[in-house]
Amino acid sequence: MAIEEMVLLNMTFDRHELDEVLFKLKGSQYFYPQSASKIVNNVKGVHALQEDNVYTQLLDRLIQIASDIKLDLNRDLAPGHTLDYQVKSDYLTGLEEEIKKIKDVQDQLIQEKDENEKTLEMLNRLSLSEVNLDQLLECQYVQARFGRFKRQNLDKIKYYEGRPFIFNKLGEDHHYVWCCYIVTNNLQLEVDNIFQALGFEEIKIPSFVHGKLEDAKKELKDEIDAMQEYILRMDQKMTILRETHKVDLLKLYSTASFLQRIEEYKIFVVDYQSKCAIYGFIPTRILDEFKNQMKDIESMEYQKLPADILDHQQVVAPTVVHNAKIVKPFEAVSKVKQSDKIDTTIAFAVLYYAVFIIFLGDLGVGAILALLGLLMRKKKMGSLLLSLGIASMLGGLIYGDLFYTMNLYPAIALPLSTVFKLVDGIVLLIAGTFTINAFKKMYLENSTIERVLSMKGICGLIVVYALLVYLGCVYEAHINWPVTPVAIVVVACLVLVFAKSIIKKKSTK
Repeated sequence: MAIEEMVLLNMTFDRHELDEVLFKLKGSQYFYPQSASKIVNNVKGVHALQEDNVYTQLLDRLIQIASDIKLDLNRDLAPGHTLDYQVKSDYLTGLEEEIKKIKDVQDQLIQEKDENEKTLEMLNRLSLSEVNLDQLLECQYVQARFGRFKRQNLDKIKYYEGRPFIFNKLGEDHHYVWCCYIVTNNLQLEVDNIFQALGFEEIKIPSFVHGKLEDAKKELKDEIDAMQEYILRMDQKMTILRETHKVDLLKLYSTASFLQRIEEYKIFVVDYQSKCAIYGFIPTRILDEFKNQMKDIESMEYQKLPADILDHQQVVAPTVVHNAKIVKPFEAVSKVKQSDKIDTTIAFAVLYYAVFIIFLGDLGVGAILALLGLLMRKKKMGSLLLSLGIASMLGGLIYGDLFYTMNLYPAIALPLSTVFKLVDGIVLLIAGTFTINAFKKMYLENSTIERVLSMKGICGLIVVYALLVYLGCVYEAHINWPVTPVAIVVVACLVLVFAKSIIKKKSTK
C-alpha cells in the first residue's frame, strides 16, 4: 500500500476497431491516457484524431425539445453503443415540426387572448366613466385614442399641459393607468408621439361595441374563455406528444451523451491512417488485468515503456496511491505530490485513529462528525469525517462521554481527565503531523546536511520532542525536572540550524 509503480503503455490497433477500444477505455479507472498532441512529432501524415461534434449538436436539439415539451432529461436508461445520426436527426426534425405547429397555434391564441383581455378591461373602465363612446367614435375632426401606460409615468403628463389634446383618466390598477386622449386630426401625429414617449399602449375598440357595451363585454368574455380552453387543449397535445416520445427521447439522450463522452477520448488517439495508437500510464500491478479486458481487440499490440521515457515531451506519469479502504480517506491529509516517492497515508491514518480513539473519543462529537461525513459523502472530506467520527465514537464507548461534559457510565479503561485528554490529543496531532512530514522530507532529501541540520530534520525533531518530554514530565507527571538541560539541548540544536547555511557554503567550496 504505497505509491503505484507506473509504466507508459503504447497500444496500437486497427482503425476499424477504434470505437470498441474507446468504449473499453472509457470504463477503465486505472488507465491514464495522454494527449495525442504530445505524442505526435511533426511526422507527415501522423496527427491527433479530430473530435466530431455531431453528438453535441444532437444533444443541443434534444435539450431544446425537452424544454418545449417540459421533459426532464436524465441518463437513467442504459445507453446504446451505436447511433445512426441521420435517422435520429430526421426523427428530431419531424418532432420539432410537430412542436412548432402546436407552439405557433398556442402563441397566436395567447397573443389574441391577451389583446382581448386588455380590450375587456378597457370596456370595464369605460362603463364606469362618463365618456360617451358613440359620440367620440362618430367625430369627423377629432380622434380618440384608448389605451394604458405604466403608473410611474402618470406624473409626466403635467409637463404637456399646454399641448393641444384632452386627457381623460378612466381608472388605474397596481401597474397601469387606463385612459383616453382626444386630439384634432391635424395634430394627431404630434400628440401620438408624446404619448408613445410615455409608453402608451393603444387598445383598439371593436366596431361591434357601438351602443351595446354590455353585449360587447359578454362577447369578449366568451371569446377569452374559448381561447383559454383551446390553449389548454394545446397543452394537452404537448403532453400527449411528450408521453408518446418520452422513452425514445430519454434513450437517445442517454446514448448521445455516452457517445459524446466517448468522442471526447479521440484527443488521446494518434492517427496513423490505417492504424491508431493510444499512449497512457497504467499501474504495473494491474497491467495483466487491463490486457485481459482488451482481449477481444484482435489487432491490439502492446509496447511497455519506462514511465519517464517521454518526460522531455511533457508526458509525465501521474502519482497514484493504492491504499486499503480503512486508510484511503487519509489521502486527503497526506497529500501525495507529483514529486513524492513515499506515501505517508498509513502513518497519518494510524496517528489520527489513535488520537481520536484514545484522546478525543466522545459519543456526541463522533456522531456529529459521522453525520457530516455522510452529508458530504460525495466529497473527499466526507469519507475522512466519517472515519474520524467512527473512531471518536469508539473512544466514546470506552469513556462513556457525551460532548465531553456528560458521563453516561464509568470509563471502561484509561480514566483520564477530560482537559488533559483534549490538550494531549491536540498536541499529539500537531507533533505527529510534524514528525511524519519531517521523516518524509528526510527521506526525499539528498543532502545529509539538510537531513540533520534542519527544523524538518534531526535537529528539529530533537527540539520538538525535548520540549514535549519536559512539559509532559512537569505538568502531567509532576516530576520536578530542571529546565537547564532541556534549554541547553534546544539552544544547541537551534544554533546548529542557524549555522547550517555557513556549513553548506564551506562544504561547496
